[in-house]
Amino acid sequence: MTIKNRGIQRFISLAMIVVGCGFLAGCSQIDVTTEEGLLKALKTRQKLDKAIPKISGMITRPDEMKTYVPALVELYNNGSSFDREVIQALAASRDPAAYPALKKAVSSPDYKQVMQAAMGIKDLQNAEGHNDAEAKEIQASLLSLYDKQVNPEVQRVILETGTTIKSDAITQKAIAVLTGKIDDTPFSLLRTSCDVLAFQKDPKAVDTLMRVVYHQDGVGRTLTTNCTRALLALDKAVVAPVLLKAYKLENKELMQYVEAHPDTLTPETLRNNTANALALYRYEEAVEPMLDYISNTRTIPVPGTLAIRPPTDPAWQMWASLVGVAAQSTLFSLNDIGVRNNERAKTVLMDIFNWTTPYQAKFKNAIELTGTTNIEVSQRVNAFRTLRENDLLSNAEILEMINSLKGEEFLDERTWRPYARASIATDMITYCSVTSKAGDTGTIWAAFNAMKANEFKVPEPEDPDAPKVPHYNDSIFARIDAVKPAFELADKCDTNAACYAEALKNPNIDGYARVKAIYELGLSGDHNYFSTVCDQYKNLDVFGQLYGTKALAQLGTKADVETIKELNKTLAREMNQIQYQAAKPNLEGLVTTLESKAK
Repeated sequence: MTIKNRGIQRFISLAMIVVGCGFLAGCSQIDVTTEEGLLKALKTRQKLDKAIPKISGMITRPDEMKTYVPALVELYNNGSSFDREVIQALAASRDPAAYPALKKAVSSPDYKQVMQAAMGIKDLQNAEGHNDAEAKEIQASLLSLYDKQVNPEVQRVILETGTTIKSDAITQKAIAVLTGKIDDTPFSLLRTSCDVLAFQKDPKAVDTLMRVVYHQDGVGRTLTTNCTRALLALDKAVVAPVLLKAYKLENKELMQYVEAHPDTLTPETLRNNTANALALYRYEEAVEPMLDYISNTRTIPVPGTLAIRPPTDPAWQMWASLVGVAAQSTLFSLNDIGVRNNERAKTVLMDIFNWTTPYQAKFKNAIELTGTTNIEVSQRVNAFRTLRENDLLSNAEILEMINSLKGEEFLDERTWRPYARASIATDMITYCSVTSKAGDTGTIWAAFNAMKANEFKVPEPEDPDAPKVPHYNDSIFARIDAVKPAFELADKCDTNAACYAEALKNPNIDGYARVKAIYELGLSGDHNYFSTVCDQYKNLDVFGQLYGTKALAQLGTKADVETIKELNKTLAREMNQIQYQAAKPNLEGLVTTLESKAK
């Protein structure tokens, strides 16, 4: 080779280096650990094997990625061997500048890039400055690919865009999924379809949702939670009559489904779930049908399908428990909806509390099967709570009910009667403390306290140094003292809401007194106390949350829905997780209650 040729080759090589890396900085000088170097690597397409992992590491920290989004969009649109990783990062960036790349990803032959496009536009709806028109355009393009997909997970991700982006076409697709051959449809696709309908809030979906709400697959997974959420997202005027029809067992299609699945579904299941939903709507038209149900004293028969099973089969216990839960849910619902001034309700609830012979016969099979007094106790105490909170009892009647606990029916230890009395009394005095009025310390509380010497006596141990042996009266004995501060707060404040609000400012306020104050603020109906109760919610245990939720439902308006959603997010971060898991469904239900209010 001549010198001349070698010179030309050297010039060409130098030129390539200049073009690839620039005159002053070679490729080896790009430092992807710095913002400047990482941007340069993306723009010049150099050191991508080092740059892309850095970007991928920011996926869980989208704010850090915003600087690089324009360069990533350009890189994706021009194409590289890292297209999957780049579009994944852009989908996670939650930056509206990523729309052009997401739009291109829809037409990719790589199904994973198509999925990233769907996930990207879904999450972008929650980002500041998102472009709804562009998102809908991309969603429509994705939906046109839906039926061509072999992979059901791709279909699910495309469908999931309907959980944040409004679309009649997506609604129709979700309804089609739920009305198709659901036994042959992946369960995740069914669940996502319910979630889509919960966001779309299309009244045309109500019949579909009622048909599949109790669907259960071969491994026991159910759509109940997701479909119920979708039903409750609908307007009260649309869904409440449908729920009431189901509660009354008048939905023929649903009843046929119950009959076809006796091992997993019973009429009590329908009553239990629909009663809870009707309560969230505060649907007053449900009161009389609910009273019809709990006042029906015919003996509840054992389902024929259980007759062939041995007594040790768990299905017996599940059925017996469900019978009690369905009736208890109805009592809870009547209390939430309200039965003030309802004389029929008073008569029925008094009969339940007194556990008259017809009610003993009604639950005879279930009680004998469980071998416990749980069903009786739950019916009686929740009837009492409903009577008390709806102001259907005079103090004289309450004292008479307390005295009934001294009767001989509670003496038989062989059938756990003293235990039943202690359980009933514990809840009675607790509910009385929350609903107490001025003067109740000297009457109602005093009546319970007097029984500590006899009916609620805890025997002294023969050996004072021996370990404490639990006694069935321990709970009521301790509870009588524990609730006294709530009664005393009522003596001080009576019905003065401002007094109760002032009491809540004391950081050391007793737990039951705190619940008492919150209950009274709810009764006041004064919206000015809404934020006060919101602030107190994090301090409430599971029992207190029942009253905190009820107070917020009484005080709140439709305009407070977003406040409750934010409260839910805050508590998820700050509250003890055991308490939060109890609070979450209460707050989600509260959203339904407030949204169904007239204003």
